[in-house]
Amino acid sequence: MRNNKFFIMRILIAALMVLVLLPSHVLYADEVPDTREPVHVGIVLQSGVAMPTDSGVYYGFDAEFMYKIAQYANLKPIFHPYKDNVEMFKGLDDGDIQMALGISPNPERLERFLFGSHGLFTSQASIRVRDDDPRFSYGNPTEYNGKVLGVVKSSIMYDRAKEWASKNDIHPIFKTYDNDDELQEAMDNGELDGIVTYGSKLTHNYRASFNIVANTYYPIFSKDQTALKNKVDAAMSRILYEDVRYPEKLYDKYRHFHYQDSIPLSAEEKEYIANHPVLKVAVHGINPPISYVDSNGDIRGVAPDLYKEIAQELNWQVEFVVFNDREEIARALKEGEVDVYGVTSQDIIGSENIGLAITKTYFTLSILCLRRSDVAEIHTAAFVGMVPPNVENAIRAGAPDMDLISFPTIEECYEAMSSHKVDAIYCNMAQLNWLTAKHGSGNFTVEGVDDLGTEFSGQLMPGNSVLNSILSKTVQGGKINITNILSKNLYTDQTVMDYIRSIPARLILILFALFAAIIGMVGYTMYKNHQSRVIAELNAKQAALDASEQARKAESSFLSTMSHDMRTPLNGILGYTRLARGCRDMNEIQQYLERIDSSSKLMLALVNDVLDLSKLSSGKMELREDRIVPHELFNIIKDAITMNANNHHIDFKADLHVDDGVIVYSDRLRLQQLAMNLLSNAVKYTPAGGHVVWDVHVQVEGDKSSLVEIVQDDGIGMSEEFQQHMFEVFSQENRAETVNARGTGLGLSLVHKFINMMGGTIEVESKLGEGTTFIFSVPIKTVREDARVVAAEGQPNANNIEAISKNVLRDTPILLVEDNEINAELAQLMLSDYGANMIDWAHNGQEAVEIYSASEPSHYKLILMDLRMPVMDGLTATRKIRMLHRPDAGVVPIIAMSADAYEEDIRNCREAGMQNHISKQVDINKLMRAIVDAL
Repeated sequence: MRNNKFFIMRILIAALMVLVLLPSHVLYADEVPDTREPVHVGIVLQSGVAMPTDSGVYYGFDAEFMYKIAQYANLKPIFHPYKDNVEMFKGLDDGDIQMALGISPNPERLERFLFGSHGLFTSQASIRVRDDDPRFSYGNPTEYNGKVLGVVKSSIMYDRAKEWASKNDIHPIFKTYDNDDELQEAMDNGELDGIVTYGSKLTHNYRASFNIVANTYYPIFSKDQTALKNKVDAAMSRILYEDVRYPEKLYDKYRHFHYQDSIPLSAEEKEYIANHPVLKVAVHGINPPISYVDSNGDIRGVAPDLYKEIAQELNWQVEFVVFNDREEIARALKEGEVDVYGVTSQDIIGSENIGLAITKTYFTLSILCLRRSDVAEIHTAAFVGMVPPNVENAIRAGAPDMDLISFPTIEECYEAMSSHKVDAIYCNMAQLNWLTAKHGSGNFTVEGVDDLGTEFSGQLMPGNSVLNSILSKTVQGGKINITNILSKNLYTDQTVMDYIRSIPARLILILFALFAAIIGMVGYTMYKNHQSRVIAELNAKQAALDASEQARKAESSFLSTMSHDMRTPLNGILGYTRLARGCRDMNEIQQYLERIDSSSKLMLALVNDVLDLSKLSSGKMELREDRIVPHELFNIIKDAITMNANNHHIDFKADLHVDDGVIVYSDRLRLQQLAMNLLSNAVKYTPAGGHVVWDVHVQVEGDKSSLVEIVQDDGIGMSEEFQQHMFEVFSQENRAETVNARGTGLGLSLVHKFINMMGGTIEVESKLGEGTTFIFSVPIKTVREDARVVAAEGQPNANNIEAISKNVLRDTPILLVEDNEINAELAQLMLSDYGANMIDWAHNGQEAVEIYSASEPSHYKLILMDLRMPVMDGLTATRKIRMLHRPDAGVVPIIAMSADAYEEDIRNCREAGMQNHISKQVDINKLMRAIVDAL
C-alpha cells in the first residue's frame, strides 16, 4: 500500500513538472483564439519601406502603416515579399495576395486594380547621377539632352519621366530595364548617365540632380477585394481623424533610411515643396562676392552656393534669375516672378519699408572702413546699396558731417575711391576681401568700426511664411556649412594684370633687389653644396675602402684563428686515433679514447659557438619567452658545475635569492648559456684548492624585474691589457697559467652579445693572481603563482633521470633515412644498444617515401630523418609521407637528425610535420628520450 502511495506521488510530481515546462502558447492556445481575419499583403523589399527581421516581423514605413491599419480593421497581415512591382502585380492577378502597398496610379493600373481612398505618402521622383559625376549640376534640365537615362519599364516613373521630358522640351535617351537590380547593374557598369527613380532607391553613391514630379502612393487591391478595400479605407480614415500627422510622423521615423540628416519639415512645408518643384531665386548679377556673373556667364558667389546646398539638402530643384538692380528684384518678388531674393543685407525695417519680409539671419559680417592713406579725415564715403539705419547711425556718431554716397556695386565704390571722388569705402568683410584679392591693398588703410556688423538674410513676400520657415529651418538645422561657403567666395581668382596693378612701384624695386640677392645667395649655396658633395663622396669612397680592408683583415684573421683552433682538436683526434690503432694494451687504448673524446667535445664546442656567433651576426637569432621555474634552472646549472668543480678539486658554492611563488619569463637557453660560460671559465682558470661562488638574485620591483648573477673566483685573474678586448671574438690571453686550460676564445664574446641582445649590462673586476668577478644583469618578466606548486616544480623529478630500458626498441620497425654511410652505421650501432633489431636504411628522401609507401599500414613505428640529402631532402620527404592516403601516414613519429641546428631549421621541421629535432653530433641520451616520448 505504501509503495502504491509513493508511485502515485511520483506520477503527480512528473505531471506537474511537464505542466511547468510546457511553453505558455501550448497551455493557452485554445483559451485565447486569434479572431483576426488573415489578409495576404504584397510588399516590395526596400530600405526604409519594408524590411524583414529575424523573427519574421517586418519593419519600415509601409510595413508599420499596414500593422497600424490591421489593428483598426481587426486584420492579421501576412506579408509576401517581392523583388519588384512586376512580380507583385502578377501575385495580385494570380490571387496569391489580396492587396499591396505603395503604388502610384496611372490609367493602366486604375483599370487593373482597386486603389484606396487615402494616400500613404507623397515622394519626389528624381533623376539620380553618380556622386562624383562633374557633368551634372543641380536643377539644370538641359544637361540631360542626349544623355542616356535608365528607368524600370513597368514603373510609373517611366510615364512620369516621358511626360516631364515632353513638357519641358528635353530630349534624353530613355533605356528601360525589367527591374531595379538590372537598372543598378547598368548604372554601376557605366552604361547609363543617370537613372529615374524615387524614394530611397539607389541613394548610396548617387545624388539627386533634378526632381521631376511628386507622386502619391496608395494601397491597392485586386478587383474582387472590395470588402477588404472598404475595411482598409475605414481604418485609414480613423487613423487620420485621430492623428492627421500620422503619415508625416511615420515618415520621419524612417527618414534616416532615405535622407541622412534631412530637415524635420512639417506636412505643410513638404506639401509646399511638392507643389513647387522649382525654387526660383533672384540674384544680383554685379554684387560680388555675394552674387555675380563671371566672364563665362556662370552665376557665382555666396548666394548661388548657399541655395544649391539648400536644394541639395531638401532634394529640391533651384533656378537662379539674374537681375542688375535691387528695385527690379523687389518688383519681381511682388509680381511672383521669383520666390526669394537669395541674400540681402537689408534688415527687417528696410524690408518692411518696401513691403517685403526676410528669413532668419544666414550669416553676419563685420563692417570695415577702407580709407585712402593720404586722407587724414574722412569727409565722403561710399557704400553699396541702402545703408541700414543702425550702420549709418554708428558711422555718423564719429563723423556727423560725413557724406555717405550709395553705389550699386562694390566695384563702383572702389573706382570712386581710386579716382578720389570719395575718401573711403564702408563695406563688409566679404567685400573687403574681394577688393583686396582683385586689386591688392594699394595705398589704402583698413580700419574697424566699433564691432559693427551687417546681417545677411533671404528676402521674400510677407505672406510666404511657409517658404520662409523652410529656408530658415534648412540653414539653421541642416548640414550646410556657411563658413565654408564664405571662405570659398571671399577670395577670387586674379589675372596676372590684376596682380601687377596691385603692386606699388617701390615694392617692385625692393622685390627686384631682393630677388637678385637671393639669386646670388642661391648660386653661392649651390656651389658650396656641390663642393661639399664632392668631398663627402670622396670621404665615403675612402671609408668604403677602409671598411673593405678591415673586413678583409677580419676575415683573414677569423679564418686563420679558426684554422688554428680547429686544427688543435683535429690533431688530437687524428693523432690519438693513429696511436690507438697500433697499440695492443687496452689500458693505453682506453686513455687514447678518452683524449679523443675530450678533443671531440672541444671541437663540438667550437662549432656550436661559431654557429651562435653566426646567428647573432646575421640577425637570425630570436629571443624566446619561456616559462622558467628559478629553482629548477638553478639546480640544473648547479649540478653540472658542481661535478666539473669536484673533478678539478675546487670548492663551489651557489645561492639563489628569489621570493616564493615567483615565475620568470625569459629565454631559458640564453640564460643557461650565460651562466654556464662564466662558471665554466671560473672553474677552468681556478687552480685546485680554489673557490668559485655563484650568487643569483631575482629582483622584483613593481612592474620591472631583473635577473642579477655574480660569478666570483680566486683564480689566476686577467691582466688589464687583456680586459680591454676580452669580449672580442677569439680573444684569449697567452700566459703560462693558461696553456693547459685553453678554450675556443668565443665564450666571453657570446656572453657579451647575448647580454646586449637581451638589453642587459655586464661588469668585470679582475686582478692577476687574485681572481675575477663578473656581475651581469638582464631584464626579465615575472609573475606570481601558487608558492607550493612552484616549489614542487623546482624539485628534481625522479622520472627525468629514470633509466631507459635496453630492450625498449626490440622488435620495433624503424626507417632510418640518411645519405652518409658512416652516420647511418653509427646510428644503427647506437640504437642497437637499446635493442633495435628491425632497422631499414633509405639513402635519400625519395627512397624513404617509396619504402614507406610499399610497407604495410602501421608497419613502421618510427622514422629518423636527415634533412640535407641528394635526390630529395628530408623536409620534402616528410611532407610527402604526411600526404599519403593511408591512416598511419599522419601519425607515424618522424624525428629529424641533422647538422642544421638553427631555430629556423627546427621551426621548418615542425611545420613539415616532424615531432622533434635532434642536432648532430647526436647525443644518444637526448635521442632516446625523444624516441621514448614519441612512442
